Amino acid sequence: MFLSIIIPVYNNFKNLSRCLKSLEKQTVFELWPGQVEVIVVDDGSKESANTLLFCHPHESEDPKVPQDSRWSLPSTLIGGGNDNKSGAVMTIKKYRIAHSGASAARNFGFLKSSGQYVFFCDSDVIFLKSNALEKMIKMLEENPDKTYSYSSFKYGLKTFKCGEFDAEKLKQNNYISTMSMIRRSALMKIIAEKNQLFDESLKRFQDWDLWLTLLGKGENGVWLSEILWQAKIGGSMSKWLPKIFYKLPFLKKVKDFEKAKEIIKVKHSLKF
Repeated sequence: MFLSIIIPVYNNFKNLSRCLKSLEKQTVFELWPGQVEVIVVDDGSKESANTLLFCHPHESEDPKVPQDSRWSLPSTLIGGGNDNKSGAVMTIKKYRIAHSGASAARNFGFLKSSGQYVFFCDSDVIFLKSNALEKMIKMLEENPDKTYSYSSFKYGLKTFKCGEFDAEKLKQNNYISTMSMIRRSALMKIIAEKNQLFDESLKRFQDWDLWLTLLGKGENGVWLSEILWQAKIGGSMSKWLPKIFYKLPFLKKVKDFEKAKEIIKVKHSLKF
């Protein structure tokens, strides 16, 4: 498999539907037909998955996964429409796990994937440029010394420009989104050492933890200055606050932010 797109979801099927429609238009399905897999991991949602017609049992090769936890959306339901003139089909495999958090869902999805490149996509992404994934992959192909590529993006109406990769800046602040294109070979190095990609004990900054872990192994990223995607307010980035709020240390969200930042600081021996 050339590319694996992994999407964790929890009680967010309506937004997931919009995310999948945006993914369906991606040029990667035309450029690498049959070599792109989409893996949706339901993190024990309480909502009915029937919202997305996830109602067809899928015989998984993995007997360890309970039968009622394996589902797939028939490929005939998505792909080959007006927005996809090539007729390429986006196939989706969906798994359900016991509610354990987004990190656990991403870890599970990665173990089910096989792509040379891996893209962790948030379910609340409402817009993704049709050539976004293609551009991210080509950026890595043009920069063989880089491990992952990331872009600028929008959260609601707020633009995050991110900026060129800077190791010292990364040690000071989390400015790279989980929605980055990553080489599988680099992720396997983490698996070999820690048996999981995302630290499931962390309540936030799981993405920052991943980038710092890769940095510790001499791996770094490359930036695409273009805004390639937009996420809905209140989704995966719901804990983000405008800078002015961090001047109010008595706010619970600010306290939680500082506590989580201290955990990362200690774990990676950072000085700030």
